[in-house]
Amino acid sequence: MTVLRTSMRNFFAHKGRMALSAVAVLLSVAFVCGTLVFTDTMNTTFDKLFAATSSDVTVSAKGASDTGETTSKNGKPPVMPADVVGKVRGAAGVKSAEGTVFSSAVTVVDADKDSLSPTSGGPTIVGGWNANEARTMKITEGAAPRNSAQIMVDEDTADKHHLKLGDEIGVITAVGTHTAKVSGVAAFQVTNPGAAIFYLDTRTAQETLVGEPGVFTNVNVTAAAGVSDAQLKKNVAAALGGDYKVQTAKETADANQKQVGGFLNVMKYAMLGFAGIAFLVGIFLIINTFSMLVAQRTREIGLMRAIGSSRRQINRSVLAEALLLGVVGSVLGVGAGVGIAVGLMKLMSMTGMNLSTDDLTVAWTTPVVGLVLGVVVTVLAAYLPARRAGKVSPMAALRDAGAPPTPGPVSYGPCSDCCSPAAARPASTSPPPPTRRARAPCGSAWASCSA
Repeated sequence: MTVLRTSMRNFFAHKGRMALSAVAVLLSVAFVCGTLVFTDTMNTTFDKLFAATSSDVTVSAKGASDTGETTSKNGKPPVMPADVVGKVRGAAGVKSAEGTVFSSAVTVVDADKDSLSPTSGGPTIVGGWNANEARTMKITEGAAPRNSAQIMVDEDTADKHHLKLGDEIGVITAVGTHTAKVSGVAAFQVTNPGAAIFYLDTRTAQETLVGEPGVFTNVNVTAAAGVSDAQLKKNVAAALGGDYKVQTAKETADANQKQVGGFLNVMKYAMLGFAGIAFLVGIFLIINTFSMLVAQRTREIGLMRAIGSSRRQINRSVLAEALLLGVVGSVLGVGAGVGIAVGLMKLMSMTGMNLSTDDLTVAWTTPVVGLVLGVVVTVLAAYLPARRAGKVSPMAALRDAGAPPTPGPVSYGPCSDCCSPAAARPASTSPPPPTRRARAPCGSAWASCSA
C-alpha cells in the first residue's frame, strides 16, 4: 500500500511530464482502435449491402466469376439463353425466378462527354431494372425506364454530377454507344458502396450490353416458404443439369466480401503501420520521461532505501506509475480511436463511398486490444528506468547530487594556499614543509608552484 501511495503521489507531482507521455500513449492506441473500428464498420456495411442485394439463389453462366463481374475477354458479359428462366421456374421449391442483365465493363458520359464514373475507384454498373433491384433501390424522382430512350440513375451520382430529369446520358460498351435521357432517380435503401449505377429496361439492356435480345447474365431465384437456400440450390442445379453456376445468397455474399476484403486489408495494415510508428515514438518518449524522473529523484529514492525500502519495492513503485500512465492514456486512446473512425467515415463519404454512422461497429475486442497494447508497451518502456531506480544506493540520500559549487575561497583549493604571490616567493629560500592539509588538495600542484 505504501508503494502504491508513493506511486500515486509521484504521478500527480509530475503531471507535466506524465501528460506528454500520456499523449503519446493516447495517439498510439487511438490509431490502433480507430483502424479496427473503421475496418469493422466497413465490413458491416458491405455485409448488409451484399445480404440485401443477393437473391436466395443466383444462376449465372459458367464463365462468370463468383461475384458476377464481367469476365469475357471481348468486353461482353457471359450470358445464358432465355429458356434457362423457364427451367429454373420448374424446379421444386422455387417461388419466382427473373432473368436480369448487367455489366461493369462500361463507360457512362454526360452530354458534354464528361465521365460519370466514381472518382473513388468504385465500379460503374449498367443493368436492367428488375424486381430484385426494386428491393434495394427506391425511386425518389421520375419513373423507371420503360423504353430505349430512357435511363435511370442512382441518387448519389445524380447529385454529384448535377443530373436532372431529361438530361442526356451516353452508355459506351463493347457493342457501341447508346444514348438515353434521364427518366428517374433512385436512392439506395442500404449504404452506397461508392458505385455509380444506371438502369435501362431489360430489352434495351440486352441490346446495349450484349448486342442481342433474349439472353441474361443472371437469374435471380426466390425460395418458396419453408425451403432453405441450400435445398433450393440443389433443386435448381438438378433442373439445369450442371451446365450453369448456381450459388446461394451466402456464397454470393462471401465471394463479394472476399473481393472487398482484399482492399480493406491493404487499408487496414497500412493504417496499423502508422500506429506502429506512433508506438515506437511513444516508447522512446516514455523511456526518456521515466529516466529523467528517476534522475531527479535520486536522493529521494536513496532516502527510501535508507529507511528500509527494498530494490523490488522501488522497482515496483516506478512500474506502478507506468501502469497508471498506461491505463489513463489507453482509456482516452480508445475513445479517441472511435472519433478517428468516424472522421475516416466522413472522409470516405467525401470521396463518394457513403458510410453511415448507424453501422458504426465497435467489437468487444477493440477496446481490449487497445488497453492491453497501451498498458503493456508503457510498462515495458519504463522497465529499464525502473531497474536503474532499484539500483540506487541508500548512500545517495547523503549526496548533494547536482548542487552548484559554493562561491568564494575554497579552504582546500590547490592555489589558495600554494600559488599566491606570497607562497610563490617565500621569505626563506626553502619552502615550508608541506602539511597534511595542503598536500591533500594540491597534489602535484604544490610541486609545480614550488618549482
